[in-house]
Parts: sequence; C-alpha cells; structure tokens
Amino acid sequence: MIIRNDIQPPAPAIKSTVAPKKSSTTASPRPSLKFILLVLGLLVIGVAIIIIINLAILAPAGKPGKPVTLAGGNGATPTNLLPGSGQNNASASTAALNQQLANQSKIKKFKDYQELRTFLEENSTSGGSYGYEGGMGRGIIGGMEELSVQKEMAVPSSAPSEAPIMDNGSQNAGEGTTGSSDYSQTNVQVAGVDEGDIIKTDGKYIYSASKKNLFIIDAFPGASANILAKIAFDSTPQGIYLNGDRLIVYGRNDVIYQSDVYQTFRRRGDYTFLKVFDISDPKNPKQVRDLDFEGNYNNSRMIGDYVYFVTAAYMNALDDDLPVPRMLENGAVVAMDDAVSCKRCPAVYYFDMPYQSYNFTTVTAINTKDSAVEPMSEVYVLSDNQNMYVSSNNIYITYTKYISEYQLVMEVMRELVYPRLPAKDQERIAKIEAVDNFILTQEEKMQKIGYIVEKYQNTLTDEERTALQQELENRVKQKYQDIAKELEKTVVHKIAIQGGELKYITYGEVPGQVLNQFSMDEADGYFRIATTKNRSWSQFIDSPEEQESYSNLYVLGPDLKVVGSLEKLAPGEKIYSVRFMQNRAYLVTFKQMDPLFVIDLSNPTSPAVLGALKIPGFSNYLHPYDDKTLIGLGRDTKENQWGGVVQGGIKLSLFDVADVANPKEIDSFVIGGQNSDSVALTDHHAFLFSKEKNLLVIPVELRQDYYSPPMPMPQPMMLEDSAAGSTGSEIAPDQAKVQLTVPPKTSALFRAPFRGAAVFTVTPQGFELKGKIDHSDGKLDTETEYWYGYSYYDTTVKRSLYIDDLLYTYSNKYLKINQLTDLDSVKKLELKKEAAPGDDFNVVN
Repeated sequence: MIIRNDIQPPAPAIKSTVAPKKSSTTASPRPSLKFILLVLGLLVIGVAIIIIINLAILAPAGKPGKPVTLAGGNGATPTNLLPGSGQNNASASTAALNQQLANQSKIKKFKDYQELRTFLEENSTSGGSYGYEGGMGRGIIGGMEELSVQKEMAVPSSAPSEAPIMDNGSQNAGEGTTGSSDYSQTNVQVAGVDEGDIIKTDGKYIYSASKKNLFIIDAFPGASANILAKIAFDSTPQGIYLNGDRLIVYGRNDVIYQSDVYQTFRRRGDYTFLKVFDISDPKNPKQVRDLDFEGNYNNSRMIGDYVYFVTAAYMNALDDDLPVPRMLENGAVVAMDDAVSCKRCPAVYYFDMPYQSYNFTTVTAINTKDSAVEPMSEVYVLSDNQNMYVSSNNIYITYTKYISEYQLVMEVMRELVYPRLPAKDQERIAKIEAVDNFILTQEEKMQKIGYIVEKYQNTLTDEERTALQQELENRVKQKYQDIAKELEKTVVHKIAIQGGELKYITYGEVPGQVLNQFSMDEADGYFRIATTKNRSWSQFIDSPEEQESYSNLYVLGPDLKVVGSLEKLAPGEKIYSVRFMQNRAYLVTFKQMDPLFVIDLSNPTSPAVLGALKIPGFSNYLHPYDDKTLIGLGRDTKENQWGGVVQGGIKLSLFDVADVANPKEIDSFVIGGQNSDSVALTDHHAFLFSKEKNLLVIPVELRQDYYSPPMPMPQPMMLEDSAAGSTGSEIAPDQAKVQLTVPPKTSALFRAPFRGAAVFTVTPQGFELKGKIDHSDGKLDTETEYWYGYSYYDTTVKRSLYIDDLLYTYSNKYLKINQLTDLDSVKKLELKKEAAPGDDFNVVN
C-alpha cells in the first residue's frame, strides 16, 4: 500500500460516514456585517498577518535612484494610501488593483547581483527565516514538484500520434549489446522529451533505483538474468536518465550537511545531487560528473544530450553571501561573481507579484555526454505554486496569482476611512509609510497605523459605526464584482531551449488554476491549457451559482495571447484529468459523476464541445488506445443511502470516441474494494500499455472494503522452471491456477492485502484480467521505504516493463520475470548485493 505522508495529489472528497445536510437554494450563513470592523481591530493587535502582508505589496514601484523592488516596499510613500491623492474613489482604487494584478505578470531582470541583494534587503519577507540555520530551509519540498508529481497521463503534443508516447531518451541504447529491439520505454508526455524515472532499459540491461541503491541488471535473456553491479549511495536517488553509455542519477543530497564545505555556508538549506556515470562497461560504472544544486528537485526533462534540470530554493541572502542558489562541482563551490566576467553566473528574473517567500527556481541545462561543457542556468524568483510543461523547443513555467479578500477590505478602508482622519493623523501615516523597510517592516508600519485608525473608531457613535459598516460592505461587494475574474489567474512564461541555450520569450495569462503539467499542450505553435476556477467561499457573493467552480480551456498563440476560449464547463466540478490528442482535447471533471468532454481544437480561435459522456466514477488520467479509443484509469463510485458518493475500487474504462457527439463506454473493469490502491493512479510512469501486444499492466494493492465479507486471497503457487534452474516465482495468473483459502471473518483492515501487478488483455472490445503477479509472498509486509513524500512497502510493485516476450515487474524487493503469453515464471531476482562502507557511493559487483 502507498502510505502518503507528505505530498498528496488532489483527491475527491467523496467518502462520507454521516448523512450530509440537504442542499438549499439559499446562500449559506455568512459572517455578520461587523466582520469589516473586526478586521480593523485585528490590525491593531497585529494578529491578522495575512492582511499585513498583502498591504505590504500595495506600494507603487520604486522612485528613480531607489533600488529595484518587486511590488513596492522601497520606502516611498504609497500615495494611494493617503487622502487627497486623487485615489480615494472606487473606480480609481479598482484600477489600482487591476494594475497590481497586471504587474504580477510582467517579468523583470536584475541588472547585477548587487541590485538583487538590495532588493532582498529592502523587501525581507515576513514568512520566516527561510534558508537560514534554525529556519525552514531543510525539509522544504519545492512547489514545482507538481510539475510532474501531480501525475496523470497525457498525449503527445509536439507531434500528433495515435499511440502512447514511450521514450527512454537513449538514442544509442543497445549498441554493442545482444539485447532485444522490442522493449517498452518510459511513458512520457511528449515524443522526444524524456522524463526521469526509477527504472530504465535499453533492451538488454535494466537500471533500477531501489532505496539508496541503483542496480544494473543483465536482464535479457530472462532465464539467465543476474545483477551485474550495485551503486550504493549515501542519499536516496529520486530518478534516473539513460543516454547511450551515460547513466544520470539525481536526488536529494542527505549527507552534504556533514561536509566541510557546507559548514562554511551561512545560508543553510537543502541540496540536490546529479551524478553522471559512464556505463560502457555495465559491470564497472564510473562516475564522470558530480554536481550539487542548492534547493529541492522540482522536475527535469532530457532532450538529446541535455538534461534540463529544475530546482527550487526558498531563501534570502546575507550581505556578504551569494544572492543566488549555489552550484557545487566535485564538492567545491562554483565561483559566481558577476563583478567579473562570469559565464556561469545565472541571470535572475522576477515578477511584480505578492511574494510571501522567495522561491528561487533555477533552470539548468546540463550536457550529459561531455563533462567539459559548463552547465548554463537562469534563475526565476517565483512564488511557491508553479507547474511546468516542456515541448521539444520550449519550457512553459506557470504560477497562479491571487489577491485576497482581506486586501479588498483594506483597499475599501483606504477609500472610506483615511480621508475622514484628522489632518495630523494623515500626516503621521504619511511619515510612517515613508520610512525605509529596513528600519520599520511593513508589519511594524501597519501596527502603528492600526493604532491611529483605532483612535478614530473610538470617536464614532453607534449610528456612525453602523452606517460606516454598511458602506464598507456595499463598496467591497461592488469591488469584488469588478475584479472577480482577476482574483485567480494563471500566468504562463515561455522559455525557448536549444541545446545549452536558454532564452526567455514572453508571457501570457488565463483565468483559473492549472491542475498539473498534463493540463497543458503545444501543437503547431499554439499553446493549449485547461484550468479550473476554484469554488469561492466569499462572503461578498450573494448568489450560490456564482460561488461554484467551473472549468475552462484556452488556446494561446505563439505570443501567448489568447486566441480562443471555452469557459464555464461543468459548473460545480473540477478537472481531474486532461488528454490532448491531435486536434481534440478530452477533459474529465468530477463531482458525483464522471463527465468526459470531447472538445474540438481544429480551429484554434473557436474551440467547441463536440460531445459529453456521464458515467459513475472518475478517471484520474486517460491513455490513448488509438485515435478513436481511450483507456481511463481511476475509481469506481457508488451512491450511499444519503445521496452522497462513496469511492469504490480501481476502475478501468474503455471509451469509444469515434462518434465525437456521442462518446460511449465500451467496457469497464473494477478490481479491489474502496481501500485498494495503485501507484498508477498518481504516477503515469507506472502505467504499461502496448496495443501491439494487447497488454495493459498496472501495480495494485487489493483490499476488500472494511468490515465486508472476506475476499479469498490467492496463495502462492510454485511453478517449475527447468530452463532457468530456479524454484520458480509465486504468481497468481488467474483463478484457475490459484489455490484459494478463505481467511476468518475479520475486518479487511487487518487482512493481508494482495500486493503485485494486475495484467490485462485489452482489445477494442474490452478488458480481460489475464492474471496477477504477486510480490507479497502471501504475507503481511511491514518493511517500508519513505520516498520523497510517499511510503512504500518493500513488496509494493512500482513499475513494469517488457523486453521481447517477457514481462518484468519491479518492487523494492524483487524483479520478477514472467512469460507474457501465460505469465509462467521465468526467474525471480531478489534486489540485494552487499556493499562495503563508502563515501558518497560505492560500486558493488
């Protein structure tokens, strides 16, 4: 079972053990009108930090001669805060907010590192001491992990294709070997753009990361498969790439904190390693490159010989410290002094957005073949909520910009309250705001201003307070309506890539929030993106319909200007998966039923819904069977006695989309109970499909529903294997071959689950369960591995692949090899090889 401890992908809140309240057409109870004045009181005592932070970003851009700043904060008096400035009316104030939102999209570049240092000094964030000893630097997982970590399948975008995209990025793989040319490759989003994974093959050898080890296995022929070498790391690999005779391994560096060089750093935080090995002799891999990057791993891609590696560091900078994330090579800090000619000094870009912490996102191009070629980097100062999509020519980085309702309240208070203050108090506020931020922080300024406002409130009669309260609420509601569509918008930044060159191109923006990288696509120069406008819980919306979530699809031109749009799909629902195929998009939303929308994109300026299908359950992702058929993987759902929806087992669906106006579900297959799980539900790399072989394999952990009649559990069946000379592998290929015993009637929570892989035959007519390959040995496994936000049992199957007519299933414990024809066992390799004490890694062969 996958025990998710830290980072969980969004899942529908559909389990319920109590009867839900009946729906009503009236609006839900809202806070009283005293809410607005309560906010004023909170300002006085400094409790409402979020209000203070948002106020801090409302100052205008810096004056000439002042250091460059993001959204104000340079010590200049924010004239829109002061009475008599010409800004004390609703239209002018709304325009100011709209301008602030527009500024969040504009990219700027620091001219040098000194200007960056000045900016960080003048605009110290109030979110904590990120990146310093005693602060929050260690253990932070970068927000771009959803670059790919909110994972589901997607279709090729750079070039149309009728088949799933598989690519292992190893153009020269298999040369000089006796391996097969018929083998599965990593399931990727875009053809020619490889994605890192925990297992790769070239048709002869398998390279697999397990815990802190990387195994090199002579895998074909299967009967003679054996472990050639093990690279034992002191840190846990997160992923690997294979490029001919080069093996690239990356992950979080867990031991750098003990190094002498780290002790010299004043700024403390996480580091990510990337190592390149020469595997021309698979039994004796040799390290040829050793890099470390300050920050957490977010995502990466490999195109040709270059890995585009993305890390994120939450940090500030001390006066004499390097203001950009460090890079180390062979354990030594790479010099980055932009006062002299410095090829390795990355340019630093930033945006006029409300920073509550600084996420230094570094994109680095690394040549995996030639270690003499220096890495080239660019740094983007972002917030902590980004996604990324990569085509063969461009990187698209996105983030969502917001303005909080507290900020709207504060803006209205400026309009209505500040002009009523005595002239002496207005002058005091002006002097407070004029003080540089390194003398008084924005929080300290607002506390002082709060005392002045409180004094004014105490002079009002009850009638005056009530009238002001009503005026405040009416004005805030009007302002909310004026900029409602701007409160949640996704900004898209386009970066061109070619070999080691990175070049910023332009930006665009669309309403709503992106689910993950698979909600984006590039085709024929157009960028397509699907978003969800999340449900609003605002007290300033009177209509329940206006509060509902809905989905959108936008088409942007090469300049990232919107040329076509389709808005307000599926009110009350949110996107769960998207698949782009040629000139169509398939979009799945969910609330109680699973609507599958078929959207025509043949005319980029006029996308249109061609058809929709509603069925029970939902699909976490879609996978193309061919250009007229889709495979869906997700969950079954059922209605409970109160009219709500509860989650069921793992569901496979086969959709016929040949008649786009009337898509149909040809077949479905549900396996396991509601407590069953599959790695493939959240990681598309775990989904193995071959149309030519009629093959579909997914990892499964099968459990019955709690307190339900027990499910017969398959007992191991020993199959002789004279060719391999082994004792066989424990498998459960089908009910005819499995001996079943019925355990006592106890809660399913305490019964040993089945952990392994489910193997299906899939044809245009539907699914057939061919069998199950068991990695649990029929026992309750207690050994687990914590792996980048997840915990896996050692017998949890993570991946499967095929070479020729052999199926390989992989867990931390075993690599099992079975015949594809009948799933008969060929060999079972236990993944272990004793290691001697090492420094950073140790090759054991």
